[in-house]
Amino acid sequence: MTRTLPKFMRTNLLLYISITMLLINLFLIFGLTVSNLIVWETTGDPNRLVYMIFFYHVSGAWLGYFSFGVSLLSHGLYLKNNKILFSRIGKNSIIVGVFFTAFALITGSLWYNATVAGYGSRPEDYWQWSDGRQTMTFVLLISYIAFLIFRSMIEDKEKKARLSAALGIVLFPTVPLSYFSAIIFETLHVLISPIPEATGNIYWEPLKMFMLLFNLIAMTIFFVYIVKKLVDLDLEKEKLEILIQKRLMEA
Repeated sequence: MTRTLPKFMRTNLLLYISITMLLINLFLIFGLTVSNLIVWETTGDPNRLVYMIFFYHVSGAWLGYFSFGVSLLSHGLYLKNNKILFSRIGKNSIIVGVFFTAFALITGSLWYNATVAGYGSRPEDYWQWSDGRQTMTFVLLISYIAFLIFRSMIEDKEKKARLSAALGIVLFPTVPLSYFSAIIFETLHVLISPIPEATGNIYWEPLKMFMLLFNLIAMTIFFVYIVKKLVDLDLEKEKLEILIQKRLMEA
C-alpha cells in the first residue's frame, strides 16, 4: 500500500500520522472542555480551557521519560555490541528527551500559575523550589544537557561513543527519581484520583483517560519519526565528512 504513495509521503508517513492524531485529539479536548462534557475538579470554572494544558504537559513528561529510557537501552546495546547505530539512537533520543522535558517544565509552570497561583506574575507563581517533582525534573534536564555538552567536546568518534554511553547509563537514575519525587518528597504536584470530589487532585474518568492515551500514542509516533530523522542526518553528515577528507587528500 505504501508503495503507491509519493516518496515524500512515504518518508514522512509517521509525521503525518502523529500530526493528524494530535489535531484530532486537540479538537476533541477543546470541544469536550468548552461543553463541560469532561469533568475537572471544578466544572464551572470559567478558565477551564487552561486545563487543556495538562494533556500536553503529561504527554511531554512521558515522552521525556520514554526518550531517556530508549537512550539507556541503546547505550547498553552499544557497549555490548559496539555498533555505532546504537550510540546514534542513544544520543538522539536524549536530544528529543531534553526538548520534551523542557516542554513539560514550561507547561507544568503555566498549569500551576493558572490553577493554583491565580495567574500571578511573581516568580514563585510559576516556580517553587520546594516542590520535589519540579526541582528533580529540573535536575534531570540539566543533567542531560550536560551530557550533550560533554559529548560534543570529545573529538575521537569511538571514545565519544563509549564514554557518552557510560555517562548516559550513569545519569538514568535521575529519571525514576524525577518520577517518584512526587511521592518521596513534599510536592504541589497534583495526583490522579478516581474520586470526583478529591480536593487538589484531578479526576480522571474513562473519556479523559482515552484522550490522554490517544495523545501519548501520537507523541510516541512523533518521537520515533524525529529520532529516525536525526539518525539519518548523522549518517549523511558522516558521509559528507568522509567525502570532504577524500577530496582534501586528493588535492
